[in-house]
Amino acid sequence: MFNQNNYIKYLCAGLAVTGISSASEATIQPSEKNILMISVDDLRPQIFAHGQNLHGIEKMVTPNLDALLEDSVVFAENYCQVPVCAASRLSLMTGTRPYKEPGQRWGRHWTFNSRLDVANGREPAGINHPGDTMVAHFRRHGYKTISVGGKIYHDARDDKWDDMLRVPNDPWRGVVPYEIGDGSKTITRNSVEYDNSQDEYYPDGWGAVVTMEKIESYRNDRWFMGFGVYKPHLPFWVPQKYWDLYPEEDISLPYNNFPPVNAPPQSLGNWGELRNYTGIPSSGPLDDALAKTLIRGYYASVSFVDAQIGKVIDKLKNTYDEDGVRLYDKTIIVLWGDHGWNLSEHTLWCKHANYRTSLQAPLVIRDPSIPGGRKTRRLTEFVDVYPTLCELTGTGLPDSDHLEGTSLVPLMHDPQRPWKQAVFSRFILGDTIITEHYSYSEFVDVDDVVVGRMLYDHTVDPDENYNIADINPELSRELSALLGSGPVGKRNAWRNFVDEDNANAPITTPPALSAPVHPSSGYPLTRANIGAQE
Repeated sequence: MFNQNNYIKYLCAGLAVTGISSASEATIQPSEKNILMISVDDLRPQIFAHGQNLHGIEKMVTPNLDALLEDSVVFAENYCQVPVCAASRLSLMTGTRPYKEPGQRWGRHWTFNSRLDVANGREPAGINHPGDTMVAHFRRHGYKTISVGGKIYHDARDDKWDDMLRVPNDPWRGVVPYEIGDGSKTITRNSVEYDNSQDEYYPDGWGAVVTMEKIESYRNDRWFMGFGVYKPHLPFWVPQKYWDLYPEEDISLPYNNFPPVNAPPQSLGNWGELRNYTGIPSSGPLDDALAKTLIRGYYASVSFVDAQIGKVIDKLKNTYDEDGVRLYDKTIIVLWGDHGWNLSEHTLWCKHANYRTSLQAPLVIRDPSIPGGRKTRRLTEFVDVYPTLCELTGTGLPDSDHLEGTSLVPLMHDPQRPWKQAVFSRFILGDTIITEHYSYSEFVDVDDVVVGRMLYDHTVDPDENYNIADINPELSRELSALLGSGPVGKRNAWRNFVDEDNANAPITTPPALSAPVHPSSGYPLTRANIGAQE
């Protein structure tokens, strides 16, 4: 659906990454590997996991990411622990899960300004120090730790890096939510003037430049490097060439731009993040024209991000250490988006919800010793990243017994093997368990009384358009038991799906669940049958 001519121009002008092999790959030992962690803010899994026509566009234009995926293992059913930028990032970087304190709205890994070193002054619970971070772990094992570009954590002071250079982000409130960079504005960086039709004008474009410089500077070191990418987070400010990849006439609203049938009111927020921008109404829906422009702006921002990632990976492929080993052949690459993002599905925008569109998030891991081009649909979650990197580098798990995820290395070698039977996410007063077939959520009040439930059968209703909790009391009861009772039960429910005495190895036995009951008519609500009804 996108403009083919513009796509070809983009491929020629950009630095599309191509898979390159080297004989040196076989000689690289785990202890010699670098780690490049690429965190992308608000990145939907639409780039690879779904691929369906969501808003008139079959797939976003991401040639560099596509090439990376062909050289990596793709975790297509990966979920974040919490759909909040700061909290999700801290959860991943510490390998620990969020939870709600009894009788409170908050708990660990919830607050916006997450901090590791001091108590948060704005929220009663703030963030609890779990005793270790990924950065600290690899520093102890002799790695140079480097953070460049945008955010790895939300707050730059959340960890201690050997080298950190953060590029200031665009304003994130009180400005227009989108802007087509036409060359009319300029900025000077390192005595060079750039206009807003150029990538380097924007924080992520300059962040890619800085990251490439760091790769060169540390080419003879063993390093753990974070390249944080701000976009496609609002505002959607990127050069016009990326907007041109998505002509206006090809953009449409999602087919399920309606609340799910029987959706509890607690599940449908007011998307306050977007409301902070100029020209966005303080309540009620967006008009269709503005909604389509924002969808187009999000897609343009993803293509802009793709170009920056391509430059960084291309630098790895063209940089050698003093022994003549290409850095790409000795570098583990982890690409992840901190959570999903809504583009008017269920009338929602942004990420703060317990729906799949908020909780499902990209995770891609490329290890030079493991064949790429693999995809697994086994359930994974962000707390799994920390122990995975420990195993891939041979550094072993940290001494402190705080990791709450499972190493994905066995799954990288055998993507179809039996695996963990459930993963867990939460947002403020809502907790969600996701199994191979279902997503079940409970919403509570401050006193921890359940006030709303959602149950979606992903085998027939993957877009979660029809809540069937009320007509499935037995199945809901069974899933509720797996989710856990009360804040303490929910906090520890994940333990029933792993062997804690064996490094949280997955328990692969499926839980015994009742067969679902489906509505007799009007179900499921899919693009096909909605179109047929019309």
